[in-house]
Amino acid sequence: MDDLVTKQLWEDTERLREELHDIAMKQGINSPGTIRASQLLDIKINEYYRCQRQSRLRSSRL
Repeated sequence: MDDLVTKQLWEDTERLREELHDIAMKQGINSPGTIRASQLLDIKINEYYRCQRQSRLRSSRL
């Protein structure tokens, strides 16, 4: 189960990274759209690492 969640989070992160790049190229690096896309990517990256950490903690308890 954790592997599926982690994989989905990673895929979401990659998609958001591509979207951020596209928005930055079209609107500029300091545009509100680029900043919002960057913030969304940051949230997803933090979620991914939190999931990774929780998975390692569960594994170490076994």
